[in-house]
Amino acid sequence: MSDVEVEGSYFKYDLKLFTTQGEDAIREVFDFVEDVCNLTITPVSEAAGEAAEEVADLPAATSDIAAEDVSTEQEQALEEEPVTAQAEMPSEEPEPPTAPATSPNEAPKDAKAKAKSAQPRATVRVDLERVDRLINLVGELVINQAMLSDNLADIEMPPHSSLSTGLDEFKHLTRQIQESVMAIRAQPVQPLFQRMSRIVREAASATGKKVKLVLHGEHTEVDKTVIERLTDPLTHMIRNAVDHGLESTEKRLAAGKSEFGTVTLTAGHRSGRVVIEVSDDGGGINRPKVKQIAIDKGLIPADADLTPSEIDNLLFMPGFSTAQEVSDLSGRGVGMDVVKRAITSLGGRISITSDPGNGSTFSISLPLTLAVLDGMIVSVSGETLVVPITAIVETMKPAASDIHDVGSGAYVVSIRGRMVPVVDIGVALGYRNQAPNLSQSVIMLLEGEDGRLFALSVDNIQDQRQVVIKGLEKNYGEIPGIAAATILGDGRIALIIDPDSLARSSDDRLQPMDYKVA
Repeated sequence: MSDVEVEGSYFKYDLKLFTTQGEDAIREVFDFVEDVCNLTITPVSEAAGEAAEEVADLPAATSDIAAEDVSTEQEQALEEEPVTAQAEMPSEEPEPPTAPATSPNEAPKDAKAKAKSAQPRATVRVDLERVDRLINLVGELVINQAMLSDNLADIEMPPHSSLSTGLDEFKHLTRQIQESVMAIRAQPVQPLFQRMSRIVREAASATGKKVKLVLHGEHTEVDKTVIERLTDPLTHMIRNAVDHGLESTEKRLAAGKSEFGTVTLTAGHRSGRVVIEVSDDGGGINRPKVKQIAIDKGLIPADADLTPSEIDNLLFMPGFSTAQEVSDLSGRGVGMDVVKRAITSLGGRISITSDPGNGSTFSISLPLTLAVLDGMIVSVSGETLVVPITAIVETMKPAASDIHDVGSGAYVVSIRGRMVPVVDIGVALGYRNQAPNLSQSVIMLLEGEDGRLFALSVDNIQDQRQVVIKGLEKNYGEIPGIAAATILGDGRIALIIDPDSLARSSDDRLQPMDYKVA
């Protein structure tokens, strides 16, 4: 056994399966191993010669399909000295192997180390509802910890008293429990990304194009529920990228590109959210064609004056399709509007960037966690709000000389020589009609999902703490600029700000431009 390579493949499995499903359905079940082994599926009625005899020698079962998982070349070496469960037991008891000579001190250590490394990791299957209940209880623990902190703050305890020290330890323990519980539900997106390899192969085969898939950030962790509900939207987007995004081989060669089109699937954390991007190096969105199709379908008036971004977003309108004929990949009436609804139901959003001649990128932005987040408690026009701290780069009190009026009620603030547009939260949410003197406000510099910097103006900052996310969609629907709500330590309800949504609502002020002060 000392010669066995633990990462090598020494086994093959011959499976007999009776099913009414076709080969495509069976291959979908084996997606998780298709890239790490040689998988061959053969109808028994078509198998011939030795392959059919091997299937016949298996235990009796009513079967129509045989699935053979062929091992690597190490199987050939083992045929001479097989190590299998079917090997006949020797008639005589073999002599025990002679252990190599080692020093008395080294032998026990080596044995313990090998035994420890050989032990498999123990796992347990737990009902997801139990995990959800545990997460809800952790949320209540966070709320009670905040209430306790507020009550002790009113007493004005000495900073180094035993009660204050105990409260700090309680905060630390609460955070550890919360992070550990959330890690139970978190899973890497790698299995989901690997499934897309088959989708790309099928789409490339159906369209006759040469396509390669590039994966980045497979180890990014996302909530298990989110991963399960991302399968269909990602599948549709990958097929669209191959079918509509990439040009044919002839057009790519004529444009000086490689004959192999590239679809890139990327996942990562950005601005406190999980961002998944599907990119292609095709010809980009044909905006004149998209606009004309929308006019022909009556989705927009013929004289509509749309920006490039607005034309791109026409792809998400119900009933919109650029397919001229029905195929296995497109033209079936299931468009990007279905993808957008699926992403929105997860509390996420989807956006498009396209460069004519160089390709397009579809970005999916999802909440990093569905239960608890770190937030900055702020005051705006007498209202208490929460800004997710993961989106905040820094906070500051600007000098009057750093604030500049650029007209139409819009302001920019100079931060180390860079002009950054400012959005007053009170004005954006309708709490007040006009922003106060920004030099007396607190400016929070944030980075958007697209990497742009912008600033939010608030009256003051109260505290920084963990808050429990309470959704509003079921009772109020989607509210622009608001992500969710939370319960504060004193029992009050506070709204959780969605910074990027506020940025989009003030998009005219936040368009990339080179601000200059006269």
